[in-house]
Amino acid sequence: MKPRSIVSPHESAALFDVAVQERALAVLTLQDGENWITYKARFLERDVKGRFFVLDHLPIDNETLPNLTPGQCVGVSFRQRSRKLLFSTVVEARGHYVLDDKTSVPAVRYRWPTSLTEFQRRSYYRTPVPEGMHLAAAVWGGGAAARAAPRAQTLPVFHGELADLSCGGAMILLPASADRAWADDALLGVELQLGDEHPPIQVDARFRGTRPERDQSIGVAIQFIGLEMTVDGRLVLQRLAAAVQRLHRHSFAVNRRDWDSKFRA
Repeated sequence: MKPRSIVSPHESAALFDVAVQERALAVLTLQDGENWITYKARFLERDVKGRFFVLDHLPIDNETLPNLTPGQCVGVSFRQRSRKLLFSTVVEARGHYVLDDKTSVPAVRYRWPTSLTEFQRRSYYRTPVPEGMHLAAAVWGGGAAARAAPRAQTLPVFHGELADLSCGGAMILLPASADRAWADDALLGVELQLGDEHPPIQVDARFRGTRPERDQSIGVAIQFIGLEMTVDGRLVLQRLAAAVQRLHRHSFAVNRRDWDSKFRA
């Protein structure tokens, strides 16, 4: 299933109603200068007239919460059954949400989104690149913009290829000799060729660690960040979803040729 844009107020309201009823967990992303900040919050309320929604502002897993101010742009994603929904919004106000006569919790009111983008959750499952398929990749420190900065000529850029891909991240194979010095969660710039006859994508990502791979290479795990915040970012997500689907189909076709069976669908 292709990503779908949801613009109907009625459908959006129904999705938010379920999220509020289930106290669904949302993952939020905002940009602070050259850095990206990610935090979590739960749905508390949606305005019946479709003007705003409210999330709590409580630390989860001892995370440090950002000091939000009205006017900040925020990307939001949450899951509902087999779907993952993404949209961008704006902080309207900080305050407290009254749970009952004696209890309230810190909360933030956000602007109602103009649209939501729906993905199937399987698009976020890592899909291996089939053997024999080579998709070029490059990675560097400092985020995607660092490669266009004045000092880009001295920026170390490591070249390799994709090992697996999802809408949420990827594993990139680099030579084991590549001299990397990235701290955990370091901001990286990534360029990926998706095999769709279009120019490669360039995105911001977080460094999530390494693991030894075959042929004396190292696998670099990355997590994409900030794509839900802009129209261009959501277009990149659509390309990623299409690429994941192609990898699924290709892997299925290759595996099917290896089956020793006379069964035909």
